Amino acid sequence: MKVARVTNEKKNLNRLAGEFLVASRLTQRGYMVTLQWGTTIGYDILVFDKVGNVAFLEVKSSAQYSRRWILQKKYAEPNTEAIPLERRFICCVDLAHAQGEPKVYVFPAAVVAKGLHYYFSGKFPNSDSYHLSLDFKPQGRTKENGVQTVGEFITAERYVDAYSTLGIEPVTA
Repeated sequence: MKVARVTNEKKNLNRLAGEFLVASRLTQRGYMVTLQWGTTIGYDILVFDKVGNVAFLEVKSSAQYSRRWILQKKYAEPNTEAIPLERRFICCVDLAHAQGEPKVYVFPAAVVAKGLHYYFSGKFPNSDSYHLSLDFKPQGRTKENGVQTVGEFITAERYVDAYSTLGIEPVTA
């Protein structure tokens, strides 16, 4: 079955839908957020609290393939950035489901790197982007019994709507 090519306009709408969805879910739960536009700091959303803690969120949305996102190769080597690793997160938004609400995975950057290394077995393609595919087994091991998928390996389901992993105190009423 041939999959229809997604236009740039549709990609942009999906990107915005994911960013607004994550920002909305955070604010509903009492978190203070600011959306970042352009290339200000390289993150889509900042989440902060009254005592000065900040979490840096990159939002990735997928509307074509469920549980599969395209990421820049920098996410495979997260230790190369100046912002502390424990303050960086990748929110993967699954917009591909026809029924139900989209799922938001709130992954620490280190967990995403672990998943990418597991899938590619350290042999990354010569590309500027990689895919994080939760339902895939590692390359070269797809036919082996007992081999975990990437999602199983990184226990992906524990990160669904796991906003508390950000280490930010929500505003209380």
